[in-house]
Amino acid sequence: MAIKITLNQLYDIMYDNMDPTGWWPGRSDWEVIWSTVLIQNTNWKNVAKALKDLYKVSGFLPQKILALTDEELTNAIKKAGFYTRKVKTIQNLAKYFQEYSFDLELMQEMPKEKLRKELLAIKGIGSETADVILMYGLRKGEFVVDNYSYRLFECLGWKMPKYEKAKKIIEGDLQDFTLRNYQNFHAMIDTFNQEYKLPQDFGKSFLANYQLITPEEKTSEELQKINL
Repeated sequence: MAIKITLNQLYDIMYDNMDPTGWWPGRSDWEVIWSTVLIQNTNWKNVAKALKDLYKVSGFLPQKILALTDEELTNAIKKAGFYTRKVKTIQNLAKYFQEYSFDLELMQEMPKEKLRKELLAIKGIGSETADVILMYGLRKGEFVVDNYSYRLFECLGWKMPKYEKAKKIIEGDLQDFTLRNYQNFHAMIDTFNQEYKLPQDFGKSFLANYQLITPEEKTSEELQKINL
């Protein structure tokens, strides 16, 4: 019989069995930010090549990116694929940071709700990309509801709702999480799924005997306590 666990317990079990690194590759905040756009619909191998070329022409500085022509920026990121769309997104993102004088430290002091709303208003930036930028570029604790988390949580017995609802439920359960906790959780979930790629692989993992307490179960338990 599966052992029922909370999200906090899941984090602890993964932390004890893995090597958490607060993972997102990047030598600077700017490199991390541009990589969140470049990674869309491709793999990290292609992103690494595009980042290398982008660094050559801009040093990852948004001021220099804005000074590039469309053709120059296209040539720099072409290896990441879908470059027509990504060029526009990177330009839009750079213009957004220009509104704050390219001062990431200033932005890191601002409320995350305000920053997230502004990021989501940028064409080409969806919920997942916005949350990765917030967590790794702007130092805000966010749960990134990516495909890997959907896959893992389903293996643990919870079929998650759509992005925003899932994010609200999860973050509501992780109210004591620090930025580092969120970064580690994201890293461990992604790394776990890369190691255990198929549903049958999950049965061989250290999580095989566990099942998440779903929000529905938790609500039922809370109602029972109230009635008592």
